[in-house]
Amino acid sequence: MSKIRINKQHFFHNLEYLTQKAGGKEKLMAVLKDNAYGHDLLIMAGLAREFGIKKAAVKNLDEALQIQEYFDEILILADHPPHRLYPDNISFAALSFEFLKTFPKHANIHLAIDTGMHRNGVQMDEIEAALAYIKANELNLKGVFTHFRSADEMNGELFWQKENFKASKARVQQWIDEHKMQMPNFHCCNSAALLRQEGALEDDFARCGIAMYGYTHIDKRIGTYDLKPVMSLVANRLNTRVLQKGQRVGYGGVYEAREDTVISTYDIGYGDGFFRYDGRGDLKIANGQKILGRVSMDSMCIAGDADEVCLFDDATELAEYFSTITYDVITKLMPWIKKEVI
Repeated sequence: MSKIRINKQHFFHNLEYLTQKAGGKEKLMAVLKDNAYGHDLLIMAGLAREFGIKKAAVKNLDEALQIQEYFDEILILADHPPHRLYPDNISFAALSFEFLKTFPKHANIHLAIDTGMHRNGVQMDEIEAALAYIKANELNLKGVFTHFRSADEMNGELFWQKENFKASKARVQQWIDEHKMQMPNFHCCNSAALLRQEGALEDDFARCGIAMYGYTHIDKRIGTYDLKPVMSLVANRLNTRVLQKGQRVGYGGVYEAREDTVISTYDIGYGDGFFRYDGRGDLKIANGQKILGRVSMDSMCIAGDADEVCLFDDATELAEYFSTITYDVITKLMPWIKKEVI
């Protein structure tokens, strides 16, 4: 049966590297959204807790409720406001002024501020009005944050957005002090921004996702970073046969044997979230062997008769082949694939 192997040592290595950048385990929020980027929500939450991480971020309420016993604080990043209250350690991102108006009283929120990405967040000229609404409607403001649009790119936009957040943060702090409210936590750094951080982190914590799992897309002219991929995808053999010279295999018969060749079919296909390789060009698995012919919904063919093959242990080359990013490779794998921690 196919499986995803989770390398605990690599995961802990990445967490150690990131917590040193952040200034301690208490200054890192583990982003576990979308089934922990395809690695399995419960497994990765358990490992993060074992390492000593106290805060996590998820996509929606369903994910938050699954791990509510694991962390002191869980931030829901991309769900609609709830109609009732949830446990004190669960908070919702308030993604707009319209969102604020639909939260019930005493709901836990983190206020998003749009510092230039223009995707979510209250506008910078709405900050004081948003805070006044929060106070008047008795919402529990636990955090204030933003998100960077170009932290991994070779331009000045990261620094521009940082300055916008710094100014926004000062305005929030002044308003909170004047109105004698509890000061919220502030957070802005994603993985790339934290990796590029020089000196002490000014915020209360950073939110790290892709870097925990061993990847960054930071322009290499900016720097390189000591991260280790956590996931390997392993397929198991379904059957073996000899493909005779001149015979073609798979849909469309796009691969033709140049000589008698032992081939095997393996139990991963595009229905499992692997890419639908069309059999043209050379797509190689982890050991350098080529996939023969088109990838089917439930299987693919590879030369040889090994009982199992590793399709990838680093998603970078696969992402480059399909002109996409590592996020796309790992998050699209179906959750039913068995996970194994090694």
